[in-house]
Amino acid sequence: MALTPEQIQTLLGKTRVKGDYVMKLAAFDASGEQGISVSDTWPELAGKKATTLKQGFENAKQNKDFTGDKNAIRVISNNDVVYLIKVDPNENAVESSDGDAADAGAGEAFAEPVQAQ
Repeated sequence: MALTPEQIQTLLGKTRVKGDYVMKLAAFDASGEQGISVSDTWPELAGKKATTLKQGFENAKQNKDFTGDKNAIRVISNNDVVYLIKVDPNENAVESSDGDAADAGAGEAFAEPVQAQ
């Protein structure tokens, strides 16, 4: 009996392949894309939890086999969807509490004014 595409996706979503995240991260790095949705680009990953995907790609950035610029790719999880985004590694960014970088000036409107002495 043949498997349906949904059954195949479910089965693939529960499997692991050593180095899979590194290979996919390298493929994204080499592509001309500025940003992608992980599950839309690689349907076999659609069955995985967003936290699993985010951690897998974050670990891949640190892996010695990844030869790209780990600071030029951001892994962002938003509403249970994981995105890979290319950024300028020289941009000023600060880490937010959830581990995603935010604009350095994003909170300036709420900062206390500095008085000159």
